[in-house]
Amino acid sequence: MNAVYSGITTRLRQFWPMLVGIVCARTALIVACYGSYSSTDDGIFTDGAMLVVCVLLVVLLLIFGRTRSELPSNVVQLLFAISVAVAAGCSIALSLVDNTDQSLLTESFVLSVISTLALSLCMFYWLRSMRGSDEVTAALFVFCAFTVSVILVYIISFAPLRVQNIIGAVMIVAQLVLIGPAEQHRQKLSGRAHSHARTFFTFARNRMQDTRFLAACTVGVATLSFVDGFLRGYPDGLPIAFTPPTRLAYVVITLVVCAFMLILVVRRRERVMTIVYLVVMVSLASISLVLFGAFDQQWEIGASVVNTLNILICAYCFYVIIAFTRFGDRDPYVYAMVGWIVCFGSRSIARMLLLYFYPLTGNDLFINSLLSALILFSALVVLIQFISAEQGEYSLDIERNEAEKAEAIAQAQHDIELSNEALEQAQQQLLESARRAADQHSADLEAAYEALMLARAQRCIKCTEGCSPTAPVIQADVPEVVETPQAESEISNLPTSLSDSMRQNVRQMGEHFLLSDREMDVLTLYALGHTQKKVAEELHITPATAHTHIKRIYGKCGMHSRQEILEYLEAYSE
Repeated sequence: MNAVYSGITTRLRQFWPMLVGIVCARTALIVACYGSYSSTDDGIFTDGAMLVVCVLLVVLLLIFGRTRSELPSNVVQLLFAISVAVAAGCSIALSLVDNTDQSLLTESFVLSVISTLALSLCMFYWLRSMRGSDEVTAALFVFCAFTVSVILVYIISFAPLRVQNIIGAVMIVAQLVLIGPAEQHRQKLSGRAHSHARTFFTFARNRMQDTRFLAACTVGVATLSFVDGFLRGYPDGLPIAFTPPTRLAYVVITLVVCAFMLILVVRRRERVMTIVYLVVMVSLASISLVLFGAFDQQWEIGASVVNTLNILICAYCFYVIIAFTRFGDRDPYVYAMVGWIVCFGSRSIARMLLLYFYPLTGNDLFINSLLSALILFSALVVLIQFISAEQGEYSLDIERNEAEKAEAIAQAQHDIELSNEALEQAQQQLLESARRAADQHSADLEAAYEALMLARAQRCIKCTEGCSPTAPVIQADVPEVVETPQAESEISNLPTSLSDSMRQNVRQMGEHFLLSDREMDVLTLYALGHTQKKVAEELHITPATAHTHIKRIYGKCGMHSRQEILEYLEAYSE
């Protein structure tokens, strides 16, 4: 739980201004147009007004939807400020208008339409501000927003209607204060990508141009929203009034489901915002339909579950909009308008159909069967697309892993080649150093020989024993200098003191690495530059045995070349 709490609080610090802003906008919309959810909604003044708004959004999409240019920042800020001003004015006006007065129905409806449009644009602005967030941050944003909003709406509902509208107006205006902090926190919207590919953000990134996937998801979500619209006005399209217990039950169920989804998201469970979320929504729709049938005439019992379903559909709409806003190449307002049309437009159409055409059917069995079929259809369509998308991502992961493995193998081979080249260069440098040392040793011997000859000549000049200057000079005690290009012959002519020093260093090195006496003998000759064949001859063993000893020495010492052994021995001499 500490990890869950830490994950939530860390990201809340990133997007709290946007969270407060969208909570204010949504709470004000529910208070002004939805009657603070004292019932499922307020009929024509809620879904009817939303349907008109969705029609206007369709017109805007037809006009501006094809362009790929984004709105300038100053235009976005101006549009948001106008929306706030209009929404605040409508909220105050709605507090003064009695929508039960038949003579003011038109004015109330117009105000509801304008308020719904203005507050929808405000929510578009805050969803736009979440552009660039990862899937976990986006999910936390929408779940926290609806959790806080549900609690606020429930508390505000106990106040008088006029006071509720005034509170809504204050919350609308308060959004202006959050513009500055929101702009500052937009740069902090970064997070760790999900370790698995089974997220809607991955699907949005890789299948942005997949028409079949987009169409299937649109049809599935729209169908589920259509079912939601029917259930919110079950069975005759009129609002379903909540009793205090059922209203509290709706709030509790919503909070429990949101908390459950929050925990799964923070723990980065697979398929949370795809298959799991779809299963939860379909389950709520099925449960509500069963409750409507089980508690005849007590529609508020089923309505408590329906309202939770409505919250989840709205939250998923927000989440999908943020996902497409991040990876799409169009203005975020375009994706927001499409999400509104798909989710809320479908819901409003179902509600209006039920409200005005139910008397023509009058068959509850037919409606229940139709809703069950639609629930099953939406689940199958979306579920099949999610599974297909997962399989595609899994195939891409396999191909990507194979490519990474091939690249790693190629890189390893290249590194081996470089290592071999470096080893050859080191061996050549070692041989060159040995040759120069042998040449220097030969020069020293020649100089010593000349000095000896000169000393003998001088002794003969001063001798009183009758030596003749022409007497032959004895050279038997002077060693013959033999020059050879082989490194082992040149190093074998080194002075005895140097060989003793080398043996002492080898002895210390052998004790350090636990070498046997025979391995130390082999190491001494090998460090002096002898080849494996020469080592075998000196120690009267076979070349294969000498090779085995040298291989064991490398293994025990953790070294890979003669140069490393020489450097190690030089370190002892220092």
